[in-house]
Amino acid sequence: MTHDGTHARDGGAGAGHPRIAPPVGGPSTRANVHMRYKGIPWWGWAAAAVLYVGTAAAAVEFAWIRAIDALAGLGAHRLELYAASLKSELGRFEMVPALVARQDSVRALLEASPDEARGMLPAVNAYLEAVNRDVGSGAVDVIDAHGSVIAASNWNQPGSFVGTNVSYRPYFKDALARGRGRFFGIGTNTGIPGLYFANAVHGAKGTALGAVAVKVSVDALESAWRTPGEAAIVVDGNGVIVISTEPEWKFAAMRAMTAQQQRDIQASRQYAGRIVEALRYRRAGDWNEAAWIGIFPDLRRAGRTTRFLVMSQPAPQGHDTIMVLLDTAGARRQQRIAFAFVTGVFLIAALYALYAVQRRRAIAEKLKAQEALRRANDRLETTVAQRTAALTHANAQMQREIAERERTEQRLRATQQEVVHAGKLAVIGQMAAGLTHELNQPLVAIRTLCDNARTYFERNQPAQAMANLERVGRLVDSMAALTSELKAFARKPAVERVAVSLGEAVAHARLIYDARIRDEAVRLDVRIAPGTTVYAESSQLQQVIVNLLGNALDAVRDANTRVIAMAASEPDTQGRVRFTIDDSGPGIAPEVLVHLFEPFVTTKPRGQGLGLGLAITSRIVEGFGAKIAAANREEGGARFTIEFAAAGPQRTEHGRWDSGTDC
Repeated sequence: MTHDGTHARDGGAGAGHPRIAPPVGGPSTRANVHMRYKGIPWWGWAAAAVLYVGTAAAAVEFAWIRAIDALAGLGAHRLELYAASLKSELGRFEMVPALVARQDSVRALLEASPDEARGMLPAVNAYLEAVNRDVGSGAVDVIDAHGSVIAASNWNQPGSFVGTNVSYRPYFKDALARGRGRFFGIGTNTGIPGLYFANAVHGAKGTALGAVAVKVSVDALESAWRTPGEAAIVVDGNGVIVISTEPEWKFAAMRAMTAQQQRDIQASRQYAGRIVEALRYRRAGDWNEAAWIGIFPDLRRAGRTTRFLVMSQPAPQGHDTIMVLLDTAGARRQQRIAFAFVTGVFLIAALYALYAVQRRRAIAEKLKAQEALRRANDRLETTVAQRTAALTHANAQMQREIAERERTEQRLRATQQEVVHAGKLAVIGQMAAGLTHELNQPLVAIRTLCDNARTYFERNQPAQAMANLERVGRLVDSMAALTSELKAFARKPAVERVAVSLGEAVAHARLIYDARIRDEAVRLDVRIAPGTTVYAESSQLQQVIVNLLGNALDAVRDANTRVIAMAASEPDTQGRVRFTIDDSGPGIAPEVLVHLFEPFVTTKPRGQGLGLGLAITSRIVEGFGAKIAAANREEGGARFTIEFAAAGPQRTEHGRWDSGTDC
């Protein structure tokens, strides 16, 4: 049993004999590892395991024998009850055909001519009907010498036996040959199984004129025998089950049928033309002379089997055999209980033994610890004096080190102040260079617009000149906004969000960088649906797009293909508009990408940027209630994405997408 070793090992998990541990890794330790486990010698574990296995096996076997013996006693009692029940139930029908055969009206009917018989039939049929009703049988028939039923208790019913020829039935043949017959079979008219008793009707000269047969149903007997946990069957002389508390076993054979037996059964129509098949069971061994163990198919669980204790004895009538099958599940349950009991006892004993061993070990360890404590106390007294002198020397050394550290800290603070001052000067220089870079582009645009305005005035085109001057005014406002970027970076201003045209903000940024786009041969593709509006602040939105477009131009400056694409999606189901700026530049380094929107983070050469542009852009976008993100595209270059809250459709008269523009 696999449980034995497992319990033995688990039970010894916390025990051991007290002993002085040798040095770690020494030969004595290795020897103890091989000879002991948890302080108990290996032979002790082996003896406990052998004892447990032997005791458990003996207990299981004893429980099985005792349970099966009790089951055999119950089976013997059941057989006596079933035999008495069978004798009582069928004995009262066995004499009925003999009594009916002695009636003068029945003998006269068999001796009469056909014309005379027609006049006698009503009285005989009524008599048979009364007899059948009084005794509670299935049917009572009068059969002539040729095997034809000439009178029956069910003469007036749809399935009447009158006119049926039963000369092939063994009970009729036996009645004519030996005076009486007994036979179990299925009715050819009704298809209902039953037991037939027959008796010959003799004339004045002693010749057999015919027979009287009584059919008895066994359904009530089967219902009375049906008991949970057991099965009862009656097997006829052919080895076929004719009475069974398990309906599926009925008319199955307890042994394989020979070809001749099958032919004889078919000739007598005993089972209404059925092919008798052997019951699929297996004999697992004999228990004693009167009982054996059999494995039968489980009728309630498909594909499963049930182990029965089978006992049998001859039936009181005929050549039948009564068998009772008792389920051995209770015996197996007793085995499991015995195994669990033995296992529990051994576990309790093992735990108690381990507790005792552990207690002895704890006492030994306590004594050992006390001895070690005494020795340690002796060493401590010696060590205290030595350590006191060392501490005195260390204290003096520490005082000197503290004084030196204070002087070093004073020098460090002075050096830090100088470094901070130098850093402030460097930041101011970078900020000045960045502001110069940011203001230089609008100034170039202003110069271009002023030159164009002068040309328009010379051509007497004041409208175009005034338009350029208005653009100059807006650029001046943008420059004023740029000078306040550092202040905006320091604090988050209150932003009033309104509906702003995204296309106009992009057009403003294109105007500022128009000259640069043309000079650097950059192809700018803009795909924004007319009327696309988002919630933002107009000037700050223009500043955001100007910053992003300027960064994109810087990124594609040295690229072989210089393409910048700006696009806006339709509002999604959540009312968000996605605005993207893609460039064909080299992309953003991964180590920079994670800190891209932090202050003073830049990929430009020293002196060409403060690293505040994207940080300010991020704060402005967040003030709109929008989100900005940056990523590298799979095909190369970088992509900046802003998700705005849509302000609602405001279509222009064109109502279409702007076509791409090449600059």
